[in-house]
Amino acid sequence: MGEVTGIAWTDHTFNPWIGCTRVSEGCRNCYAEQLVTTRMGRKWGPGTERRRTSAANWKEPIRWAKKARAVGRRDKVFCASLADIFDFEAPIETRRDLWKLIGDTCDALDWQLLTKRPMRITPVMCEDGLNLGFFELTHCWLGTTTENHQTAEERIPEILQVDAAVRFLSCEPLIGPINLDNLKYRPGMDGWLSAFNENAWPELGKIDWVICGGESGAQARIMKPEWARNLRDQCASAGVAFFMKQMGSVFGPSKGHDLPDDLNIKQFPVSA
Repeated sequence: MGEVTGIAWTDHTFNPWIGCTRVSEGCRNCYAEQLVTTRMGRKWGPGTERRRTSAANWKEPIRWAKKARAVGRRDKVFCASLADIFDFEAPIETRRDLWKLIGDTCDALDWQLLTKRPMRITPVMCEDGLNLGFFELTHCWLGTTTENHQTAEERIPEILQVDAAVRFLSCEPLIGPINLDNLKYRPGMDGWLSAFNENAWPELGKIDWVICGGESGAQARIMKPEWARNLRDQCASAGVAFFMKQMGSVFGPSKGHDLPDDLNIKQFPVSA
């Protein structure tokens, strides 16, 4: 559950526990839910157990860190592909063990934490007694999924309020266009912000990296290539790293399509 990963923008995946609940339209065809329910035969959703993974699995990041130190490199670890660290029903003690593991390995590993619940980050930090600079001090990459403009407006202001080594967006599955330079600051408040311009709202930071990808699989929804190109152009104008993962579906349910040459971009943040 970790050494080999098919996710092109990381080196390893680590799941401290398994289980989650759908929160938005981007979750409709959740690959993790399908994997856990059909292949593992476990339940998914509200009220189901978030089961801690094996002790052997928890030793893997220690081994990755040791190997990385030996060759003088930093490895990237995506946490968690089969859960959401900031889930309301996350197992608290296991989550606290995760923070310790991150602290013990952050000299060699860049932990990439991706959530659909960025509004939960600060409450969780308070609940778990974390220093408010924890994600920056431990060189964590903190990201949120934004599948369309609505979720971008809801989630990006939240992620920008938390210090981290790298802040990033996963626009996958991209099911609608997103304008990162034209976002409402907060529901009920006047004003707009740019995800890339920290000077627009001095109390906020900025996004360093954007991952883009279409949906794949039998029930894949359409991603128009112009949505991806628009994100690419916005990133290029702002000097922000852009990583195009996959096209997914262009004409409806399919196994996906090859990347056009102009979208075959695999950039990582310069600050990483």
